[in-house]
Amino acid sequence: MLTTFDECYDSNHSYLILGALFCPNHKSIHRDFLNVKREAGYTLTNGKAREIKYTFCTDSTKYEIAKKAINCFIRSSAFFRAIVIDQRPESGFNLDHFGHVHERKAIKEARAYKKFTEFLLRYNIADIQPNGILYTDRLTRCKGDLFCQLLKELFSSSGENYSVGKSKPIFKHIQEVDTSVEDYHLGQIGDILQGVILNELMPTQNRWKNKIRNYVKGQLKIPSLLPNYWQTLPKWYQNQKHPKYQVWYWKPEIE
Repeated sequence: MLTTFDECYDSNHSYLILGALFCPNHKSIHRDFLNVKREAGYTLTNGKAREIKYTFCTDSTKYEIAKKAINCFIRSSAFFRAIVIDQRPESGFNLDHFGHVHERKAIKEARAYKKFTEFLLRYNIADIQPNGILYTDRLTRCKGDLFCQLLKELFSSSGENYSVGKSKPIFKHIQEVDTSVEDYHLGQIGDILQGVILNELMPTQNRWKNKIRNYVKGQLKIPSLLPNYWQTLPKWYQNQKHPKYQVWYWKPEIE
């Protein structure tokens, strides 16, 4: 299994969204994704497929390619999971929960980032086939090589941490990659799937971005991407009703 991991957030850092696209048959969906780009003529002069992301979805051409990316996801056995952290002060979010008051903000942010990623992967660990591969897109909120090393300690040692009782680790390989490179284009599908969550939380003036959000919701039969919907659904119901796409809105523990 190949898992791609990415982040997104708004300019004011009101929300942090971490998303993971889990692909049991990653070669099949990757091949399908490249083929639909080439068939649509969405290529570079050297014949390589061009990059598509949520932020690129600003005109009709890119919107149509983004739709095709979502269709590849729907046709595949892949599934997507996201964790949303409301970082606004009124939400109760407090970085001091992830360190000491006197520590630098950057240290507490890095610790929180790692913890939320651990939450996301752990929350779905029963659905992850062992001995898999995890690719993270280039990260801006955490130093990539250090972040990958921390994940390896948690998920890549047979018989230890989250691989206790298993003959193979959860992830045999963890690497930061550039999803603009054709070999790693699957991460672009995950980027769109999590970008639409931010769009629903903070709609833009660009109608094409809003349209791709509505397309995702319509195709996956999701009535809402907002917390007032997802926080009411128990895990068993989410698995039954929305097996391919789930959003988890993290809430701080009440002391």
